[in-house]
Amino acid sequence: MSKWLKEPLFHFLLLGAVIFFAYGFMAEKGAAENEIFISRGQQENLVNTFSRTWQRLPTAVEFQGLLKDYIRQEIAYRQSREMGLDQDDIVIRRRLRQKMEMLAEDVAGLVPPTQEQLQAYLDSNTESFMIEPRLTLHQVYFSTDRRGDLAAADALEVLQSIAGQGEAADTSTLGDPLSLPAVLDNAGEREIARLFGSVFVDELRGVETGSWHGPVASGFGLHLVLVTDRVEGRAPTLDEVRPEVQRELMSQRRQDSVDGLYKKLAENYTIEIEPLTDIHAEGTGSP
Repeated sequence: MSKWLKEPLFHFLLLGAVIFFAYGFMAEKGAAENEIFISRGQQENLVNTFSRTWQRLPTAVEFQGLLKDYIRQEIAYRQSREMGLDQDDIVIRRRLRQKMEMLAEDVAGLVPPTQEQLQAYLDSNTESFMIEPRLTLHQVYFSTDRRGDLAAADALEVLQSIAGQGEAADTSTLGDPLSLPAVLDNAGEREIARLFGSVFVDELRGVETGSWHGPVASGFGLHLVLVTDRVEGRAPTLDEVRPEVQRELMSQRRQDSVDGLYKKLAENYTIEIEPLTDIHAEGTGSP
């Protein structure tokens, strides 16, 4: 616990929560219910929001329209609260929860991660950032739709004729037409799986380079495959995946910040959950 209390993130989180609730309390108590004051900052915010949307400043008429809409929004908000329309409204509850969680997430993003923190996160989640294997391969396609049960036998016959020729084999007139490329150069396994299917990729793992192999099944039919180059997958260095690691670490921080906020606030409540009656139990309900 003492280690957690020393963390800067905890201090920012606690400060943010205090500011959030203190601001809400003072805003409710300090502003007269029958007075609407539109500050210079609020007006500048209206102008900035308009400019970001329309890529220009509002005209004088448009600005008056923005002010009018803002005043109506404020009146509607206060009158709705006066009438109790905000009570037990699931949409409002979700929106307030959203705003509180956004505050917690913003607090978590105040301090950028250090080199050491990024490296530690990468070391703990290496599998998520692995550099995938890459293959250079040639393939000859045999359509099971066109050839039926003969496709496998035809593929084996061609395999015997080009065995040992490797990349020198002339395959331009062999097999059947296919819209996918006959040669993939330095393609990642995910790309190959996207084109030919994961079963195709699985079959190629461990295949010796430089020799024709097959027939290999895909979602299209059967293939003879020649792998000419293989670069094995490996764990990356931080410099190779720094943006991805930082993005994932910040995402984890934001989630931890929200979880920490709820955990801290929950200490102020006694939470009791009434047990449900099992409506499917025997002997319950009307006969």
